[in-house]
Amino acid sequence: MMHQFFKSTVLLLSILIIGCQGPDDNKWRNYNSTDKLVKEYPDRIKSLFSELNPDYPGLEQVKANLESGDTLSAATALVSYFRNVDRDWVVTTLDPIDEEQAEIMSNLLMSDSITIHGSKVKMPYVNGGWKWNYTGPIKDDEFGYSLNGHSYLTSLYATWKNTNDNNLIKTFDQIVKDWVIHHPLPEEGDSVYVVLDPNQRIDYRDIGEVEWRTLEGGRRLGATWPQMFYAFHKEESFSDAGILLMLTSIADQANFLRQYHKSGHNWTTMEMNGLALVGLSFPEFSKAEDWSSYALNVMSTEINRQVYPDGLQTELSTKTQWVALRRFESVANNFTKANKEISQAYLDRIEDMYNYLAYCMRPDGHQPINSDSDREDLRERVLIAAKKFNRPDWEWVATNGALGQKPDQNPSLTFPWAGIHITRNGWDANAHWSFFDFGAYGTGHQHRDKLHLSVVAFGKDLLVDGGRYTHENYFSFDPKIWRGYFRSSFSHNVILVNGKGQDEGPTMAAAPLEEGIDFIHTDLYDYAYGTFNDGFEGVDTRVVHSRSVLYVHDQFWVVMDNLETDQPIDIQALWHYTPGRKISFKDDVAFSDNPGEPNLKIVPLGDVSWQTDVVEGQEEPFIQGWYSRDYTIKEPNPAVIYASKLEKSQSFIWVLVPSEDVSPEIQTRHQQKSGLHTISVSVDGKTTHITLPVKKDISKVKVSQ
Repeated sequence: MMHQFFKSTVLLLSILIIGCQGPDDNKWRNYNSTDKLVKEYPDRIKSLFSELNPDYPGLEQVKANLESGDTLSAATALVSYFRNVDRDWVVTTLDPIDEEQAEIMSNLLMSDSITIHGSKVKMPYVNGGWKWNYTGPIKDDEFGYSLNGHSYLTSLYATWKNTNDNNLIKTFDQIVKDWVIHHPLPEEGDSVYVVLDPNQRIDYRDIGEVEWRTLEGGRRLGATWPQMFYAFHKEESFSDAGILLMLTSIADQANFLRQYHKSGHNWTTMEMNGLALVGLSFPEFSKAEDWSSYALNVMSTEINRQVYPDGLQTELSTKTQWVALRRFESVANNFTKANKEISQAYLDRIEDMYNYLAYCMRPDGHQPINSDSDREDLRERVLIAAKKFNRPDWEWVATNGALGQKPDQNPSLTFPWAGIHITRNGWDANAHWSFFDFGAYGTGHQHRDKLHLSVVAFGKDLLVDGGRYTHENYFSFDPKIWRGYFRSSFSHNVILVNGKGQDEGPTMAAAPLEEGIDFIHTDLYDYAYGTFNDGFEGVDTRVVHSRSVLYVHDQFWVVMDNLETDQPIDIQALWHYTPGRKISFKDDVAFSDNPGEPNLKIVPLGDVSWQTDVVEGQEEPFIQGWYSRDYTIKEPNPAVIYASKLEKSQSFIWVLVPSEDVSPEIQTRHQQKSGLHTISVSVDGKTTHITLPVKKDISKVKVSQ
């Protein structure tokens, strides 16, 4: 109810503001000179001077004019100072951008249009400028966040370098003046401070706030504003008024971040990256040293608080891993460029984070789609880091052995703090690869996906994680709506109980998983055993799901599921194939039937009577059979569902056999006795004998051929 109250209040205020626009709403567009700005915004100019260090070398004339009470001359002298200062290193901190895409974006911006998340729009106007709380054609808050993050502005500089078209600078000048003039610091009593109150459980989405999130403040100050300021500061088309307005807002935003940043969150990395860069880029501010040193201290704390010893950021999303990593690294790079010291311990932690990216990669170089992630290509990032940290093993992994040095370790490995178990049978592009999640829930961007398994072989995704698709209804796990489906167990390769998915679990690991107890890697096989015991949504019966995953090198995977219950339960075991697979059944054996392409066969074993089904592209009565490779993109994929009723605790087996083309004939034998599953699997005349314990006991795992 409180959430709805805030949304209704914000809507009413927006209507009132729009209704009160006067005939002079466009007059700010003519504020190009210092005198007009000083006349129209004396309080802002006064605030700017209060933030400056008048004794900073080069500001002598500014100080003298202020002491004589001549604000206009002081402002003029300040603009002259900044037009002549040399700080080219700041521009070099810009993130790389594709020049062709930059030109397309630049042309859009010059016509008051923009493309965000694939949506090209003509920006609506309010208050004589852009409607900065606009959330795009589908009313997605993420659109509004990106709009106010300003990363698109860098395209203007990238294009200007090639064309020298000063209309690009004028466009930047207009956009930034528009934003600053219409975004003074939120006044006391603004609903944004309710969100910033640590004692309140209100999110920005609850109040419809997309302009003053601290995350976007960090993005503006860390990736766009300082760089663009020094890219254009000597150009006449960047107006005197634009320079002064940017300086006033930079100080305001830095103070805002200094006071209200998050802690223990990936947001913190972006907030502090912005605060640090402003402190380094604008030493003329009296608090500059405090901003940069404070930000570095926070980041030094956060890189140990947020990053497990095995290199995983605690949100346990590979996308968030990169988001946090690039800002931890950006701070280090910026301090180095500003001739400031960074500790070796800090740099070592960055290397640990890259190590995860290098060794979690699929054989085709793309990242896992765990939690809120997309199927992004990691190779360029890892190759750049390999040169920086002198890691030829990363080069080898990222190029499938074409460059670098073969790693000393086996391809399979486990990240024990994160609870991520990667299996691989080689470094080539056609290698087998799997991703087994048996760790903590994560501190953010969570999905209800513990014990999920993804499988890749012969250059093709075979079993997949659903992805994320959208952030609308951000906190939902309801499989009847898109966000909820993609976050819930329904889009993952796990087990539903009584038609319900997993509930939330502990957000962080208290201790690492132990090799020889929780997992093991040998020359013949890899094995891991995990347990989900945090309950299923709305299910009163206590149900504990344990799953072990055995990978027999070069052959197949064997999955053991054990469900402990003291009452009868209905279960649905889900196996999501990659899109485009044609699924057939022979008895209870499911197999993809795509001639000329890699395929996967699923063979169930055990004393369970299964009802089988394939669901693809379903939206009612709940969503099922959808996959999202990238944000805002979804497509149907076949979800193979094995349903049964268990009268008591029971365990059962799945044999997952990949093939480069048509699935081979498979012979299996299975026996369960005294808490052990004894299995033999024959593929193409080669027989493997396996013993798997129902309970966790690695000493009882046996594999022979």
